[in-house]
Amino acid sequence: MRDCIVGNFRRRFHSMIRTENCIQRPSIIESLLRRHLGIIHLAEQHISMDLTEGIREVLLAESYTGPFPNLQMFETPVGTQGGGSAVEMICNWYIENVVKDASRIGVAFDAIQNCFRSSQPIGGGCLAEAFTDKRELKSLVRLFGGYGIDKMDKMLREHTSALLNCIDSALRSHRDALEGLAGSVNSGDRIERDANLKQIIDLETLADLCIQAGQAITFRRLLVEAVGAVLEEKVPLIYSLLKGLALQLPDEVPDKNEIIRLRKVASSVGVGDKHDAEWVHSILAEAGAANDNSWILLPYLCAAFMVSNIWNGAVYDVSIGGFNNNLHCLAR
Repeated sequence: MRDCIVGNFRRRFHSMIRTENCIQRPSIIESLLRRHLGIIHLAEQHISMDLTEGIREVLLAESYTGPFPNLQMFETPVGTQGGGSAVEMICNWYIENVVKDASRIGVAFDAIQNCFRSSQPIGGGCLAEAFTDKRELKSLVRLFGGYGIDKMDKMLREHTSALLNCIDSALRSHRDALEGLAGSVNSGDRIERDANLKQIIDLETLADLCIQAGQAITFRRLLVEAVGAVLEEKVPLIYSLLKGLALQLPDEVPDKNEIIRLRKVASSVGVGDKHDAEWVHSILAEAGAANDNSWILLPYLCAAFMVSNIWNGAVYDVSIGGFNNNLHCLAR
């Protein structure tokens, strides 16, 4: 009977996540899950059977995809890898429909309400704001815990890393033109400036890559803010410890392994005022581009976007405090 009830719970959990055309909102999944757990606990009293361990195993199996990279340093045996089918489903949906906007519906970041918005339903479901406001992201954190959020962070890192590699290649290939642009901007030589701008090829594509990277970093920031809010609510002592620790980490030894790990842990819960920069720097460090001085030319590349055709379709929306094509995400 135990296996029957636990198996039914696993099937029911999967059915909670998906609707006919989309995934369910995290807050609704959380509400349905709590209701179903209440029914199971009620059944426990009548059959005199402890199902807690079985339920815990199901929830962990649907969330676990590997150890935390900055906290658990042991190697995972090959036989224990995999799992996490529920969190895979949720993470893939968010990456494809919110971060990448694969259907090109026009998901835009609302700087006023601090969420993503869309004029049409995304992924066959609701509007983007119904999935990305703080309440929904907090429910997502409570549903899948640290393992689930770590999976989302890994997918965001892979996506952002690919974009940063493309931007890095563009900076290297246009280094001479960007250095010339920097010199002409500082000297005020308009003729030289225009000549250097013409040497930068396919500005619209480069601008789109930078906007996509900014959009991914923005979503990751919303996610870690939700993690921090849940952590502060549930375990305030640990949250305050991490917050105080982040302020005391020495800048004099930034490359020491222990310091790097502590910074990454602090960054993952949104403490400190540089967690976006820390996250991007860690991605560049993994790619071996953290110390490449080509990145000092990025502001001049972004300045060059001012003469690109990407502005032709850009409309500033006062209701979201930004542009309809996420140009304001360049600031990330």
